[in-house]
Amino acid sequence: MKIRTDTKPCLAATVLCLMALAGPILPIASAAQAAATIEAPGFEKQLAQAAVLVDANKNDDALAMLDAMLAATDAPIERGQIEGLRSFALARLNRLADAHKAIEASVASAPAPSALLLRQLFLLRAFDGDPAGASDTLQLIAASDPKALNSLPTEVVSDVMRAIHKDENRAFEVDYSLATAGWSPPDLPASDLDWIRLRLVTALAKRGRLDDAKPFIDAILNPVVLVRRGIDRRFAPLWPAIEARLGPGADIADAAFVAATKARFDAAPKSLIARLGYAEALNVASREPEALKLADIAKTPAELAALADREVWLVNLHAALLGDAGRIDEALARYAALNATPINGRSAMIATIINQALFAESVDRPKEALAAADFADQSAAGASDYGRSFIAQVRACALQQLGQKAAAEAAAAPLVAKPGENDDAYLVAMICLGRMDAAAASVIRRLADPDDRGEMLFNLQPFLIADQGKLREARQRAALRALKVRPDVKAAYLKAGRDLPAAVAPPR
Repeated sequence: MKIRTDTKPCLAATVLCLMALAGPILPIASAAQAAATIEAPGFEKQLAQAAVLVDANKNDDALAMLDAMLAATDAPIERGQIEGLRSFALARLNRLADAHKAIEASVASAPAPSALLLRQLFLLRAFDGDPAGASDTLQLIAASDPKALNSLPTEVVSDVMRAIHKDENRAFEVDYSLATAGWSPPDLPASDLDWIRLRLVTALAKRGRLDDAKPFIDAILNPVVLVRRGIDRRFAPLWPAIEARLGPGADIADAAFVAATKARFDAAPKSLIARLGYAEALNVASREPEALKLADIAKTPAELAALADREVWLVNLHAALLGDAGRIDEALARYAALNATPINGRSAMIATIINQALFAESVDRPKEALAAADFADQSAAGASDYGRSFIAQVRACALQQLGQKAAAEAAAAPLVAKPGENDDAYLVAMICLGRMDAAAASVIRRLADPDDRGEMLFNLQPFLIADQGKLREARQRAALRALKVRPDVKAAYLKAGRDLPAAVAPPR
């Protein structure tokens, strides 16, 4: 097994996708004529006629008809049905606040809201700035109609999860609901679901519910995630079972992961997301040549520009694999070709633009790293503070490599001011600047943090920090080896976790 350490900075929300209302509905001469004779045709027939107008994107006509119907009835259930249809018409007119108000009224009046109404409620809460309400709806859908979860836009679900992550209890409840409901959208790589399980298992352990965590650990496919639980002392009672899952050299877990992702790819060979999942598994299993071949897609600017948001990660993986193979110039060219294409709402591009700068710095190309950082500042305007911390790290390290120590210190100033904004960027910057006491303090603090402990333990594993004879991140690995043997760091490390036993540890 080879461990992939690439991180994926946050993705932004996609455009609102509304499910079209379906069903054979009788046409009408005009909305105005129908509204003038509201009692005659009957409520259900008029509602169907309004739905035809919405389907035909004649939303103003539909609203005129629906508003007249709303004024003509006091029956709560009828008003709720009208408000539900109004919500769709209003949303299609981009009147999201009004659409949100209408769907709230509709769902509140419905004894058993349909999956369609709950979907609309989730989307409008998410897009109208109510992630907490959207997360409540997500849990309701998970409980009432688990299969409907997979029809929700994955990006919107992900955005809601990110928006609530600081509310520990709410985030736990959403993770638990999604995991128990079997959320597995087709446009999400299989391994991504394991990161939700990892979060959930950690939260259960924190609540003293380790027995409840076992089914979720059993469902984990990605060996990288299993390793994270096999080194954390909070999970010591489960270590024997995790070691059995990994097998010698983690080969058993590798084989299971590859088989599962291959089956998904074989079932949908045209899906680039399934291809991405399979390529990631091959990479983890140290089958890099196969992963490299599988990830080699989208050769032309037009093909790169046509990639969907999540599909961009396949090219990011290809560039990283080229770098791991020592093909540095090809890797940089691959990043540059992708990042030269229009972003066009593909928020993953913000991450790949930053990753280009990180990669250049990690292979001791300081001038190219600084140029990439400049490009990131210009092109990745939507980057979060977390993402911008990586850009600051690149500048600090690249300037230090060029011998511009004062400029490097200045570039690192935002990281020093807020080290917790991005712990990884701060630690690497301190290493680059030679501030090893500050770096050690950061490692010790993270090992003591229940939420960050697993990541820090993982980053200090022998198979990751060993001298691998590779240029990429060589200086960082050497520094981590030096930090790990410091008495203060060693004590904190052994208190929090352990080295994965050599018998089940991957070769690299």
